[in-house]
Amino acid sequence: MSRQSEAAQASPTYIYIAGRGHSGSTLLTLLLARHPRIAAIGELSLLSLQIARDESTRWVGLCSCGERPMDCPVWGRILKEVENDENLDIKRKPFSWRVSDVGMEEEYRNSAPLRVPFVWLRHCLWRLVRYLQYLSPLGLGKLASIYKPQSAWAKNRSRVVSRLAAINDVDAIVDASKDSLDMLDVYYHSTVPVKIIFLTRDSRGNVWSMLKRLKAGMSRDDNVAPAAREWVKVNGRIWQLVQQVPNADCMHLRYEDLCRNPRDVMNRLFEFAGLDAFDVVSARDESDREAHTIGGNKIRFSSEPLNIREDTAWSQNLTDQELRTIRAIAGPLSDELGYER
Repeated sequence: MSRQSEAAQASPTYIYIAGRGHSGSTLLTLLLARHPRIAAIGELSLLSLQIARDESTRWVGLCSCGERPMDCPVWGRILKEVENDENLDIKRKPFSWRVSDVGMEEEYRNSAPLRVPFVWLRHCLWRLVRYLQYLSPLGLGKLASIYKPQSAWAKNRSRVVSRLAAINDVDAIVDASKDSLDMLDVYYHSTVPVKIIFLTRDSRGNVWSMLKRLKAGMSRDDNVAPAAREWVKVNGRIWQLVQQVPNADCMHLRYEDLCRNPRDVMNRLFEFAGLDAFDVVSARDESDREAHTIGGNKIRFSSEPLNIREDTAWSQNLTDQELRTIRAIAGPLSDELGYER
């Protein structure tokens, strides 16, 4: 047993991973989940969307156990409790009980029915208002005070986290939703203790990860600069907002450090989260409890052994000109985040 008391399970630690996509959050999540007192739940912000996704959408929303969320023995149990308590029909109206701002605009994007572009614009406006709200030291907080549903979202998430911790008999839950505003919604309004991990990856590795996913016919030359700017935009915003979180509740982690020294890095993370040390490298890939994760990388459905190895393919594949372009755009923030050139 860990040093955590039974009371801790009633108020579990909520570990929130923030960061840019393709930065190693899947690896980090799987390593965290190897600890016997931690359970990973995927990307909790996508819960309502995964319930809404069915045969009419791009793909069907599933738990990693293979069941639809409402039919899953874990998620279904929690959601049915919410339905009974709140007098809701979540299966029929998935967004009647939200844990984030993610809605159908995320599903349709640019290929949407006529009414969804309006929903997308409203979604963007709401995010802008929330961003201004979190910049309240600049005197903009009052402008955003009219919009505060994030408090209800975070309380709903806390309820889910607490129930999942009790069901899994663990002291901490990992949410890899990654979003910057989501991060502060959770930190400021959660009813359980929150620890934030800001995960970054070298801009060159992240840009290469994006380039190798380009669709056939798309030009690398046209996508290097946009990918680098996106790296700066996402990581810069998280870096800006996370300054509001005390050091005791936030840890910056580089993907490269995790891969090069996983035992020490993971034990520092466990100490940060108030948990006992645990050798995740030697631990078996199989877990004593079945995983039930929502959203996230499709590797959550895979039975392949976990490969803790730094992906350095960018060093062999990016051209000198591409490296210069990335450096010109991402260099200042890279330096600030401690990346050596």
